[in-house]
Amino acid sequence: MTSVVDRPAVVVMGTMDTKGPELAYLAERVEAFGCRALRMDVSASRATEFKADIGGPEIAAAVGRDIDAIHALPRGEAVGLICEGAAICLNTLIAEGKAHGVIGVGGSGGTTICTAAMRPLPYGVPKLMVSTLASGNTRWHVDIADIVMMPSLLDIGGLNPMLQMVLNNAAGAITGMVKGQQPYQPSGRQVVSLTMYGTTTPGVSRARQEVDAAGYETWVFHASGVGGRTMERLMEMGRIHAVMDMTLAEIGAHLVGGLHDAGPDRLGMAGRLGLPQLIVPGAADTIVLPPRDQVPDKFRNRTLNVHNPTMTTMRTSVEENVAIGEFMAGKLNAAQGPVTVLLPKGGLSSIDRPGKIFYDPAANEALFETLKARLSPAITLLEDEHHLDDPEFAIRAGQVMVEMLKSR
Repeated sequence: MTSVVDRPAVVVMGTMDTKGPELAYLAERVEAFGCRALRMDVSASRATEFKADIGGPEIAAAVGRDIDAIHALPRGEAVGLICEGAAICLNTLIAEGKAHGVIGVGGSGGTTICTAAMRPLPYGVPKLMVSTLASGNTRWHVDIADIVMMPSLLDIGGLNPMLQMVLNNAAGAITGMVKGQQPYQPSGRQVVSLTMYGTTTPGVSRARQEVDAAGYETWVFHASGVGGRTMERLMEMGRIHAVMDMTLAEIGAHLVGGLHDAGPDRLGMAGRLGLPQLIVPGAADTIVLPPRDQVPDKFRNRTLNVHNPTMTTMRTSVEENVAIGEFMAGKLNAAQGPVTVLLPKGGLSSIDRPGKIFYDPAANEALFETLKARLSPAITLLEDEHHLDDPEFAIRAGQVMVEMLKSR
């Protein structure tokens, strides 16, 4: 028979003052699926009668406070302190091997607290959040973590057969993830990261093949805002050793106001770390906006393309491309490692060709000329007459990256 010590542990967390019976049921199901359940109470407003393995006093002590004093604070302040303390407690349990995964249940407040505690955990540690907010803008809760969000269907306000079905499935999911967890094991090869969109896929994929064939390991990130930030976080963690940034729509999104905004530090991390960078301004022609009927009024008269039913793309203008070029030059000029910029003069995306909706040579030229004028002489600037998606360009990009790695 498997002993208690041999069974992996799952932290079951939520606000027991409002979700006590539901959390108790979830913990019971986690136990039934073969894991130990460690109950964590993250109630921010008042004490509860439900027994917790990690309760308010321990969470408050983690931030040097008394739980009664936290409960007496205005709700916003109390939630902030509970978030901080819960993150410390949860990360300590995982780091010490006392817990192997986490599942949270909550409405808006519980989701905020539980996911704030989950986000600092290492990649690969199973994290599942059953939430009333799992459909909609989950970016505030997931950010660049690998949290799985599961809709609760009902509000978490009393056990019934429907909610029990959801919680039972959630318990099966988290215990399955914990039992089957495979920690990240580096291959020993140097890792080269690439950025990609659907409209840059042919070129990026062909360039990736060149790098793969030279014996390097390649990781591709979707340039969705979250993708670029995740890539740069993995650089900071030492997991990535060189960068082929071939899809830079996140910069335009930040400057103009698009959905795929990666923030003001995009392009900064690799330079600070001194990593070799090959920069191709792919998809600089593109700003991702909401569905066509939700495009902000200020963009209604621009060149718009219905990319799919949930996404509209907008062609960047001459002025916007100047701003993108200035942003790129500012970041790249500060880089501590080798940088090569390769310009695809034939076009920046699959819809930036003669006869296609984003074809605008003047806008592209504004970007190219800005880069030529603003980039430091220490940066290698190459021009290529091919389109980014042409095999000739992609092969050249891959070869340039390999030469940079070899010369390093």
